[in-house]
Amino acid sequence: MKKMSLRKRSQMIFRNHFLTHSMKINNSTISLNGLEFKSKIGLFDFEKESGNTFIVNVSIDVDKIIYDDTIEGTVDYSNLFSIIESEMSKEYNLIETVAHKISSSIHSQIKNIKLCRLEIIKKNPPIDGNVDNSSFILETTS
Repeated sequence: MKKMSLRKRSQMIFRNHFLTHSMKINNSTISLNGLEFKSKIGLFDFEKESGNTFIVNVSIDVDKIIYDDTIEGTVDYSNLFSIIESEMSKEYNLIETVAHKISSSIHSQIKNIKLCRLEIIKKNPPIDGNVDNSSFILETTS
């Protein structure tokens, strides 16, 4: 009989305990908030040249998380950040467009997503008035 490693045994005990002593899980949400980027997103030439500050908040509802205390059983936050960072580093005219691109990439690269809620906040938008920010919120399902 093959001897089980301590880590594997701990994971099995954790999983069995969780499965036999847990309540029903209705929803699991993973969020990253306050991701700040300097991006060249905007309609005007000066926005493309100097860029602007954007804040991104993302929440994803996942269909299935394996509660075994390993990264393989959940969503890797660094992967989620990289997807967002990749799109925010590109040049776009509208935050609506980049939001759709990010959401599409999240759905295609991360498994078991039920819902993705993405907010992109543009600090100091070029509006003739005293405006702190503008934002776009997009919710998508698989």
